[in-house]
Amino acid sequence: MLATSFVLLPPVSAGQARVLGEGVYVFLGDSAEAAPANRGEVGNIGFVVGERGTVMINSGASRRHGHALLQAAEQIGGKPVVLVILTQPLQEFVMGAAAFAERGIPLLTHRASAELIGARCDTCLDNLRALLGEAEMAGTRVIVPERLIDGDSVIESGGRRLQLIHPGWGSSPGDLIVRDVRSGVVFAGALASFDRVPELRDGRLEGWRAALARLEALSAAGDVIVPGYGAPGGAQELAQLRQYLLDVDARVGELFATDAALSTAIEAADLPAYHGWARYQPVHGRNVQQLYLARERALLDD
Repeated sequence: MLATSFVLLPPVSAGQARVLGEGVYVFLGDSAEAAPANRGEVGNIGFVVGERGTVMINSGASRRHGHALLQAAEQIGGKPVVLVILTQPLQEFVMGAAAFAERGIPLLTHRASAELIGARCDTCLDNLRALLGEAEMAGTRVIVPERLIDGDSVIESGGRRLQLIHPGWGSSPGDLIVRDVRSGVVFAGALASFDRVPELRDGRLEGWRAALARLEALSAAGDVIVPGYGAPGGAQELAQLRQYLLDVDARVGELFATDAALSTAIEAADLPAYHGWARYQPVHGRNVQQLYLARERALLDD
C-alpha cells in the first residue's frame, strides 16, 4: 500500500507528476475552490503510460491547463496521448478537453456524464470566464465526448489494460472508476475526496456509499486509491469520507424531524470533526441545504 503521507503539490502548471506505479502518474491539484490564485486547477489528473501510448484520466480545467498536462504527460512518459477518460462531468475535469480534441485524441466517458456535459457545461464555462478571466480561459470550449459506455467495461488502450467500473449513481449519475490492471492503481475521481468536504449537489448518498464499498474492496486487495481531491490513500481515508456522508445525513435528519427551518438547520448542522477539511466553510452548508430540500421534496411526493 502506498504511504498516505503525500505532500500536495501547488497547482499543476504541469511541471511535476507523482509516480504511483510502473507507468502510472498523478498530477495533484489544489483541494480548494477554483480561484484565480490556483487558476482553476483543482482536482487530480492521472495518466497511464503503455508501450504504444498514454491514457489521461480527466483533462483539466481549461484549454491552457489541458495543453500543459498533455505536453507534460508526453514528455514524462515518452508516448503520445491516445485517449482521455472523463470520470465525472465536473468543470475541473472536463474543460481541458479542447486541447486534446485539437489533436484528434478521443474522449471517453459514461453516457450519463456526456449528457450532463452537453446540458450544463456552457454555464460552467461562463462561470469560469467570470471567475478566472477571459485570458485564462482563452480557447476553452465545451467538448461532448463521443466514445461512450453504459456500464462496467475493460478496454485496452496504448498497451495498457484498463478496468472501467460504473458503480451506479454515487457522486454523479455517470461515475467512472478507472483501474489500471497491471499496477492495480485505482483512479476514483470525485467519488473520493480525502481531507476535503465532498460536493453532494449531484450525489445520491445510498449509491455513493455503495460505490465507496467497491473502492474499499479494491483498497483491501492492496490497490492504491487516487481520489479526485487530496493525496492518494486507502481504506482509512475512504472510511473517513463514508463517515462524513453518514454524519451529515444523520444530522440533517435529526433537524428535519424537529421541524427546524432551513436557515436554522444550516447553522445547527455544524460538524466540528470536519472543520480541518478543505472547503468546509463553503461546501458543508450547501450540503446541508441539499439534503434538507431533498427531504422536503420526498415529503411532498408522499
